[in-house]
Amino acid sequence: MKNLVYVIPMAGLGTRFLRAGFTLPKYMLQVRGTTVFEHSLRSLPLELASKLVFVALKEHKEEHGLEAFLDGALRRLGCGARRELVLLDGPTSGQAATVLQARDCVPAGAELAIYNIDTHFKSAALAGVLAAPARKRDGVIGAFTLREVDPKWSFAALRPDGTVAATAEKEQISGNALTGLYHFTRAEDFFRVAAAALASCATTRGEHYVAPLYNALIAEGRSFSLDLAEVIVPLGTPEDLLKAEPRDF
Repeated sequence: MKNLVYVIPMAGLGTRFLRAGFTLPKYMLQVRGTTVFEHSLRSLPLELASKLVFVALKEHKEEHGLEAFLDGALRRLGCGARRELVLLDGPTSGQAATVLQARDCVPAGAELAIYNIDTHFKSAALAGVLAAPARKRDGVIGAFTLREVDPKWSFAALRPDGTVAATAEKEQISGNALTGLYHFTRAEDFFRVAAAALASCATTRGEHYVAPLYNALIAEGRSFSLDLAEVIVPLGTPEDLLKAEPRDF
């Protein structure tokens, strides 16, 4: 029985795109003939999902036909998993806070995978890792090798045995930059530490990010695997969309 729930936070305002003159939400924009939404979700082994939960702004449903957009995109992706939509009145204090709004959509005992909606990656190993309890351990963090100094990303440092020793946001603690895929073998692990972070106002640069939450679980003795992608294509800014080439996908 499939037990993995994907939660896709997509409740940002897309300020950089608005300033550049775009009127559609970022994830609805076309890149090389395909929407940013579809490029992003093609990164994931959707065949493992029992459900996909999208957390979006209410105004995107009212002004841009969000539900019809989701159904059409998922049909083109060949995804037959159930789809749920959580609508927010406005942006939250960060990705972790946004995903917390989907808590009631994730059944007890489920696995949770969080993924952003503005990055495309390719990982040949990811589906196998997520399907193998011994390999995924208490969760899997998506990453890629970053060979230059660029602290805009999230990062994970590894122990000698290959498990994750620490994570950081906007602090380059290693060459393992993160793709934005955050998996928790027990969904409740995420919801518990995320709720605690919000309650204590523990932020990074004023936002509640997902990556740093792993540190609390590591301190409890949890063990996390890193999955290294072979290809990474950022789609988060107008400049990223212009730079994307057909071969990237």
